[in-house]
Amino acid sequence: MDERQMHELIGGIYECALESGRLPEIGRQIERALGVESSIHFVSEGQTGRMLRLFSASPNFDPDARSDYERYYHQKNPWFQRAVSRVRSASRRGSRLVMRGEELIEEREFARTEFCADWCSRVGIYHMIGCAYPLPGGMLGGSGVHKTRHQGPFSGQEKRLYGLYMRHFARAIEINMRLRIGESPGGVAPALVEALDMGMILVGEDRKIVQANRVADALLSGRRWLTAVDGRLRTVHHGSLGKFAWLVAEAARTGAGRGLSPGSVMRLRDGEGAILPVLIAPFRAEGGPWGALLPTATIMFRDPASGRLPSETAISEIFALSAAESRLVAMLSAGLTLTESARLAKISRNTAKTQLQSVFAKTGHSRQSQLVADVRANPLIAMHRN
Repeated sequence: MDERQMHELIGGIYECALESGRLPEIGRQIERALGVESSIHFVSEGQTGRMLRLFSASPNFDPDARSDYERYYHQKNPWFQRAVSRVRSASRRGSRLVMRGEELIEEREFARTEFCADWCSRVGIYHMIGCAYPLPGGMLGGSGVHKTRHQGPFSGQEKRLYGLYMRHFARAIEINMRLRIGESPGGVAPALVEALDMGMILVGEDRKIVQANRVADALLSGRRWLTAVDGRLRTVHHGSLGKFAWLVAEAARTGAGRGLSPGSVMRLRDGEGAILPVLIAPFRAEGGPWGALLPTATIMFRDPASGRLPSETAISEIFALSAAESRLVAMLSAGLTLTESARLAKISRNTAKTQLQSVFAKTGHSRQSQLVADVRANPLIAMHRN
């Protein structure tokens, strides 16, 4: 596969993810890219690993095989169950895990499992590269591509290529789930976007604004972090415009099938140094109410005027914090002092200080005020709540 084909595939991943009915197409695209004929993609509960939805499987999984996997063999799948335990570990919390089957379970041990003997032999698979990745609401995504025993195991190069695709696949599925995309012919349901307690702006590769919801309109009018000049979105702080323009262009090119960037969060400053984190991500809509006929990027951020505070669950999932750390951050975000938070949590102030230092290490902050501002404004937390 040459570079142009790779870019087209990644763009196609985002395009399919914008319509829930087209999610199975992603599996077919990844199969073709890796030269295999078997794949499976599903969503499970994060804590128990229980199957919630099998949304894509290749033709070798006939209806009976799919039903049996969902009802029984999913819980017997040593590849996924062992991957889940690794994703849950503190060192990997909140990150994707891409591994070959042989890295999860020794081949002779795998061959003796009920899963291999009964189900894998039935659908004609033996070797696997898989990915487990966290999703909103404490859920966990699972994907895998397969080879027969005769074809032999996957190579390191195939694993790296699969990991690249899954980086974008996981981001696209997350965007689909958070925004519930696909519920209207045009992609994002306008009524849903207007109801969000967050700003959302669609822009072209050149930052020309395609659409902005009411929260975004209010922020642009205030000219505090972002503004519009001649119909193009720009940062108010001139020193950050170059990076912002580059991130937008990269995300838009990815949505168009001409780039590899999955997007990122950028922290914008106003004239007084206040921070507004914004999520910049690939987006490709096919016309409809939003009128986006060309590949675009989406810019999302929490409504700065909202008085609603983030939940402990949202903080834990977004920043990969422990329950105690998330509780402390939630109380600090509510305006309590460290001493008051410690008293409510029934811990000593020194313990609270230790927890706060751990939070700093995990989130990259160095000051409490900076942490609180980022948590209150974080667009991913706003998306989690909505």
